[in-house]
Amino acid sequence: MFYILFLGYFFLVYVLFAKLIFFKTSGLGTFTLLIIFTLKIFIGFLYSYYFASPSQIENADTWTYFIDSKAETDWLLRNPKEFFADFFTNNYSTRGSFFASYNSYWNDLKATSFTKLLAILNLFSNKNYYINLLFFNVIFMFGNVAFYKLIHQNFAIKNWVLIAAVFLTPSFLFWCSAIHKDGLVFSATAIILYGFYKILKDGFSCKRAIVLLICFCVIFLLRNYYLLAIIPALIGWFLVEKFKLNAKHIFTTITAICLVMFILSSSFSFTKGIVSSVVTKHNEFLMLEGNTKFETPKLEVNTISIVKYFPFAMQSVLLRPFPSKKESLPTLLATLENYSFLVVIMFALFLFFKTKNEIFNSPIIYVCLTICFFLFLFIGYTVCFDAAIIRYRSVSIPFVIVPCVLIIWGKIKNQHSSVQSVSSLF
Repeated sequence: MFYILFLGYFFLVYVLFAKLIFFKTSGLGTFTLLIIFTLKIFIGFLYSYYFASPSQIENADTWTYFIDSKAETDWLLRNPKEFFADFFTNNYSTRGSFFASYNSYWNDLKATSFTKLLAILNLFSNKNYYINLLFFNVIFMFGNVAFYKLIHQNFAIKNWVLIAAVFLTPSFLFWCSAIHKDGLVFSATAIILYGFYKILKDGFSCKRAIVLLICFCVIFLLRNYYLLAIIPALIGWFLVEKFKLNAKHIFTTITAICLVMFILSSSFSFTKGIVSSVVTKHNEFLMLEGNTKFETPKLEVNTISIVKYFPFAMQSVLLRPFPSKKESLPTLLATLENYSFLVVIMFALFLFFKTKNEIFNSPIIYVCLTICFFLFLFIGYTVCFDAAIIRYRSVSIPFVIVPCVLIIWGKIKNQHSSVQSVSSLF
């Protein structure tokens, strides 16, 4: 029965890719989309198998969420009113810090939202983990393809290079093909970028606004600090397009302002909460134990401490895990991937400073890099585990690798011929 359902679902996915205008106008053929989708399903199976092993399953969120979701599905069928009311239930005396990891309604909201989503999907999958995996990867495909369309409609580059950069970077493919929050957060971010682009180019519409609102809510519920990286990038994009300003200057200015605000926020009572939240998150990570934990300098809620920690934060997020003879195979592969990407990034930086290319005038390049910078900044200041850095960083990989690949091998398209006028999801 399972195999019939599985094959039937694959047929429905094929029809979805072949008939839905959003996918038909992607620049990718139906067969290519199905190959990518099949690869993601295969990687999702490997992910589930790896985290079902005795050494991993105890701390495997993907299986914990799924097991919890089955009880939630029973609750939904028994008392749907209480099931949804629980979403708004606060189990603490106060709602707690917005970015805290403990004793906070906002932190609990991440697991609550994800588990309840799984509980609803269980109604259609008959509580089958692997059928749910198919559902999740359909959602992921919308985000991946939205990002691909954004780049494909604005830049000329060999298709296989773009496909590899958008879909196939190893750590991104691994972490964003599984039943977890990472793929949903990336997909929501990518759809926001594509939807915002369509609004800037083709105008506002209720459908686009609703899609963007849903995606913002997804990010708010699952990983709220992503909004702190996305919003400055969207503001810069709007200013560049609306007032025809220099993209490099605008995004450099916005990034510098945000960075200075973060560094100095501890000096003012009305902004002190920003740094306090980061330091609290950092200290909460320090309280955890794990094989890949590393020592960090002391981080305090004051400007001097924040400034002194900055080089260490950037070193951690860019260079870790360091090469070591004692690395496990997964960590070794992640290390090789990361240092390969650093070579690409350094070459792209060299071209950025040494050559004049019209691609440097595109705000899309700076939007991606701005989002990536702020996400890296947050990871560097808070995380003290190599394994956690690998995972959190993986979701940001396309936002840095795609711009670098475009700088090295791409060029800007003629906008009049590149933007399709066909109606789609947006």
